[in-house]
Amino acid sequence: MTLNNAVEFYSCLLTIMSHYGYDHQVYEKLPEEVDELNTAFDEYFKEPSPEHWHHVIEEAADVHIMLEQFKMLISPTDKKEFDKICMDKLHREVGRIEAGGTQ
Repeated sequence: MTLNNAVEFYSCLLTIMSHYGYDHQVYEKLPEEVDELNTAFDEYFKEPSPEHWHHVIEEAADVHIMLEQFKMLISPTDKKEFDKICMDKLHREVGRIEAGGTQ
């Protein structure tokens, strides 16, 4: 993502968050988009096709957008904890890989 695209992306997120508010975006929209991504994967696994894969990509983009909003909307303390948990999980998985582990 270019710097101009990033500025536009986050500007759009701010407009959306300002319009809908915390509760709607965090408690309603994020779970809805996660469910839609899960459904898209189910459809793809039942009948793999370029159309179903495109739907997975679309829904993954929606989840990405919602997660970015989530990170912007949660408190600084929660954001710090979120970032710490992400790094802990990444390090744990890299440790498994380096130890010769599999999925």
